[in-house]
Amino acid sequence: MTPSGEPLLEFRSSPFQHWRVTPAQGVGHGELILVHGLGEHAGRMMPLARRFAAMGYRCRVPDLPGHGANGEDSHHAVVKAYLKGRDASEVNDLIQELPPSLITEAKQIAANKHQQLFSTTFEQIIEQVEKLTLWSAIDGTQSRVPHHVWGHSLGGLAAFHAVSRIDRDQCCAPTSLVLGSAAFSPPAAVDDVLKKIIIGQAYLLSSFSLLRPIAALQRLFLQLLRIDGDGRFANEYVSDLPAERLLHSTDPLQNHQIPLCFAGRLLPWMARARKVARTLRTPVLIFAPGFDPIVNTTGSRAVAASLPISIDDRRPQRLDIHESMKVHDLARSSCAEAIISRAHSWMKGDLGH
Repeated sequence: MTPSGEPLLEFRSSPFQHWRVTPAQGVGHGELILVHGLGEHAGRMMPLARRFAAMGYRCRVPDLPGHGANGEDSHHAVVKAYLKGRDASEVNDLIQELPPSLITEAKQIAANKHQQLFSTTFEQIIEQVEKLTLWSAIDGTQSRVPHHVWGHSLGGLAAFHAVSRIDRDQCCAPTSLVLGSAAFSPPAAVDDVLKKIIIGQAYLLSSFSLLRPIAALQRLFLQLLRIDGDGRFANEYVSDLPAERLLHSTDPLQNHQIPLCFAGRLLPWMARARKVARTLRTPVLIFAPGFDPIVNTTGSRAVAASLPISIDDRRPQRLDIHESMKVHDLARSSCAEAIISRAHSWMKGDLGH
């Protein structure tokens, strides 16, 4: 049982393990899949799930391959804290109040998932998002309502490619796709000059068909070396709200060490995004900050410019750049309310808002 007005949280096993958030009244007018970013887990999307459940959406939230956990007690505890907390400060308090044994378990799970990322391919991640989208479209009575997909950062890149594979199937294609700070381009601001050169060279190799075998060998070399990239710098840039930055740094399921070989596997998918965008039929809303220290916003601009005219008059293609913002996760920033409200209006097809 859940308290009156509280959304219902379930841990589902089909078509694979994922979280289900249902409005308190048990019914909804739409389906929404929420896909988290790199190094994150399903709990990070629970505040959004809570908001959209209150607006009548039934949400599905996966833990992507190499991320999150597998339904352990600590997994449930952390995800419930994210869903229950009214803001980042309260979520952090709820997590810090967990028994030390659960915190230790969560950290060990995160360490194990980090090791899995060395052998996880981005194709596996895309396939999981695709499978969940297809499942959502055919799952009983839920198939008769509009379906939407929302992806953040890495999740945005995965959702974009997953939807492109099914959006010509009228039975399964989602109604719309919302992408926040999508990882369409590697970061522009890299302090280390050598890293900047390596990233630029790897992205260039991934952009041309004849050079992709060289890029693949480069990624294999990184995998054999088992070199990590330090993602702790993201704590400072994830949001302009201090409580959000603190939560990002203390979350026991958050993975701050990212294998460079896995990051390298994203580059070919970034490089082909503009080509894929030219034939995408699903209406797309893209929002991004004026400057993003974690992913380059030029990628979002380029993909948006490549999209064809929307086939849905109620949901035209949209690119919202919040020029004054210089943080990565706008849905967890000081402008979150405006972004969520605008995205919701666009998803409903309310052009007048």
